Amino acid sequence: MKRLKREGHWVRGVDLKPPEFAPTAADDFGILDLREPANCRQALTLPSGRPDEVYQLAADMGGMGFIHSAACEIMRNSALINIHMVGAAADARVPRYFFSSSVCVYRDMMPGEPEMAESGAYPAMPDNEYGWEKLYAERMTMAYGLRHGMGVRIARFQNCYGPEGTWRGGREKAPAAICRKIRGG
Repeated sequence: MKRLKREGHWVRGVDLKPPEFAPTAADDFGILDLREPANCRQALTLPSGRPDEVYQLAADMGGMGFIHSAACEIMRNSALINIHMVGAAADARVPRYFFSSSVCVYRDMMPGEPEMAESGAYPAMPDNEYGWEKLYAERMTMAYGLRHGMGVRIARFQNCYGPEGTWRGGREKAPAAICRKIRGG
């Protein structure tokens, strides 16, 4: 949001809860549960028409401990978010759609194995359900993009953490948890 604002764009942000660690940079911020189709449509409804771009980063996720302990909830919640958001964007004729995926779509690699290319996601063999859901959501997003003429971009992120990210409560990533433990918290 901060970068888009610096570039002069009007930005709407949406989450299940208000930002915890810094005020939002968004021009408009809504507390919406994107597992519900009506909320996805509401998130994309603007007084001036449709959004030019959607950056879909919403997901039920956390560190590896959470991913392995809540596989059913993660798959259900993230699938609903992704199905409803890309459908709402297609219905609204949004021209560009960004989907944030995960390196969890790749198979588990052995130490010393050469670096994997993007094509290494196929044949598919993610080592956890979060990865399977992300791979499905990538395919679904690409299918919607093709059918509806929506420019789709996908990035597979790994261990995203920083000063405004979760660092306690069981959903934090390993680097954030290590920093918290070093700090003594």
